[in-house]
Amino acid sequence: MKLIQLVAFLLLISTVTKASKSDTITLFNGDKITCEVKSLSKGKLYVKTDDMGKLYIKWVKIAHIETKGGYEITFKDHSSIYGSLSKSGKEGYALVRFGIFQDIVPLENITSMVQINSSFLKQLSGNFDAGYSYTNGNQTLQFNSTGEIRHRSKKILNKINYDAVISDNPQAESRKQSSGYTLQAFFKHSFFTIYNISWEQNTELGIENRVLTNARVGYSPIDNSTNRLDLSAGVLINREFSNEQGATNNGEGIVAITYNLFVFTKPDIDITTTLIAYPSFTVKDRVRSDLNFQMRWKVFSNFTLNFKYYFNYDSDPPSIDALQFDYGVNTSIGYSF
Repeated sequence: MKLIQLVAFLLLISTVTKASKSDTITLFNGDKITCEVKSLSKGKLYVKTDDMGKLYIKWVKIAHIETKGGYEITFKDHSSIYGSLSKSGKEGYALVRFGIFQDIVPLENITSMVQINSSFLKQLSGNFDAGYSYTNGNQTLQFNSTGEIRHRSKKILNKINYDAVISDNPQAESRKQSSGYTLQAFFKHSFFTIYNISWEQNTELGIENRVLTNARVGYSPIDNSTNRLDLSAGVLINREFSNEQGATNNGEGIVAITYNLFVFTKPDIDITTTLIAYPSFTVKDRVRSDLNFQMRWKVFSNFTLNFKYYFNYDSDPPSIDALQFDYGVNTSIGYSF
């Protein structure tokens, strides 16, 4: 009797699991895929299947899509709705249902989709990278690592991240590290706000510790399957700790530009460039800036090969013998989920 109950329970679990894969994708070549649609980003639809596991499908290859769950759907004109997609009867189009309304739209007009009606854990995404190098000539050992975990709901993105570059040789050790939490709220017509609190360290620039908090308002003038441009500006307050000046409080402005380019090649390439300027309100003529360029090649499955260049500048560092700029090139292997 217990064996029968166990078999019945396992069959029930199997049925429920398969039932969750209730979305349907039809390609222009006639192939059909039963799956669970997770998201659309950078021109690729991310789905989960029972037999083939995780798949990424090029959005331009899809003729029909039918979803059961709820999504935040964003269009070329930067407008967004919360609804589902159904088969329209015409290839390359979808019937978008939102509340009591519905409309037939070309699939090419849809730039992104985010699954809303799922558990907390299913809404998590992120990446972890790590790299290591050794130069025998000057006996320099360098370790670099970055990581990010994101949680997206209807109008809010929560993000935790860290970044570390540690170099060591017989003469000196340098540390460039940061970590922080970011809350981003999305509004109509591609406007957003960002609230961030973070910690930084850069011994090359004389910063033993720096605690920062900032608030920004932003706008995305470009947002499609291959390009995204974010512009934002706001105010920042930081508390710096250095060996010479001790602790100081500073008020700064913050102006940021972030450009993301996704290239459909084999392997796929994801390029992100960020430039941030910090004009000081409290220290005359002081300007800080950060430039970060990162390129990711998706080599297989969820693993990536990464290249990163960074340049940090401070016109008036807190330590007299500190450098005004710091830069570096890193390579690493990463995993995305």
